[in-house]
Amino acid sequence: MDNQELGILLEKYITGDLSPAQRTRLAQLVEQPGQQEALEGFVHQVMMSDAFAGQHEERVKEAIIAQLEKRMAERPGGQGARVFSIRWAAAAAVVILLAGGAWLWSRGKSEAPASMAQQPLHDVPPGHEGAVLTLADGRQIVLDSSGSGALAKQGNASVIRLSAGELTYQAESTSASAGAGMVYNTLTTPRGRRTSVLLSDGTRVWLNAASSIRYPTVFSGKNRTVEVSGEAYFEVAKDAAMPFIVRTTGSSLQPPVEIQVLGTSFNISAYNDDDEISTTLTAGSVKVINGPALQLITPGQQLVAKDKGKLELNPGVDVQKVIAWKDGYFLFNNDDLPTIMKQLSRWYDIEVHFDGPVSAHYTGKIGRQVNISQVLNLFQAVGGVRFSVQNKEVRVLPPAM
Repeated sequence: MDNQELGILLEKYITGDLSPAQRTRLAQLVEQPGQQEALEGFVHQVMMSDAFAGQHEERVKEAIIAQLEKRMAERPGGQGARVFSIRWAAAAAVVILLAGGAWLWSRGKSEAPASMAQQPLHDVPPGHEGAVLTLADGRQIVLDSSGSGALAKQGNASVIRLSAGELTYQAESTSASAGAGMVYNTLTTPRGRRTSVLLSDGTRVWLNAASSIRYPTVFSGKNRTVEVSGEAYFEVAKDAAMPFIVRTTGSSLQPPVEIQVLGTSFNISAYNDDDEISTTLTAGSVKVINGPALQLITPGQQLVAKDKGKLELNPGVDVQKVIAWKDGYFLFNNDDLPTIMKQLSRWYDIEVHFDGPVSAHYTGKIGRQVNISQVLNLFQAVGGVRFSVQNKEVRVLPPAM
């Protein structure tokens, strides 16, 4: 069997670009009487197992492809081409998408008609690196088009954009900055943008789409305090004499929360349209304060604030799922469509509307650098949902009866 040919045809199946002749050829390659259910079960078993994690993708891919090759080799001769079943098509699609670094599985029903994956969808490109920098005097610099080099002088720090797109602050000597009042900048990522900034103390911050951070250009005083809205990942520079404090803005749905650290790495999600704030620790330790409630967490733990004065510990959180956005992909684990579409809406800058109930849950990994049509076609191929795309409006439709 020609794995390269199979891969090309399956990708075309997912994107809806198969010609009738190619569809017949794909059926010849993958349809095996009596084998579909066994192979689907194999794919499901591998992908749902605890052994499947980011660091094992290559090994899992090789195992699935080897199993596919083995079963294809056992195919009896003389079988005519025929239309393959939607369940097998979904399993086969998973195989090739895994080989390309993306995979998806539905724990809900996958009973959509085979033609569904062939429906053409209008396209929306993915988000990209970019942000808006608001200076102390209110001037704004759009970093998408600002180029690299020195951008401004803010207080006792120079604002520089590196060739890789990251914003940096280079502070003058301590003696030169002593006694000077703090000057604040705000970095904002609109929907469809993400960025990173290296603060003057050496702390690096990644901002997800639809987020912002307000910070002094040079830290002074007894602590280093910044204010965050949306989602951010911090790698905090150690300074025992000057603790680092992150405060969320709060909203009508959520109380403001304060996170105190010395030197550590953690993720905070505090979108104003979510009803909770979560802090997930990857290294070091942090203290989370929500009104009168205070709690320390250790790496691999997550604290969730839903109401003022309450903190809920999630000791077994999937850290890789939480920070997947920073590493350039979406990671789902039995998530429902409303949860998934909220993430997609921020990155693709789309409006999402549900035209009926969709009960399927999905587990998978998808890169954030593909167009929306590729993402939605993947969900349609797996089954349990349909989509309609017009301009930047995506309608989520229940599966056809």
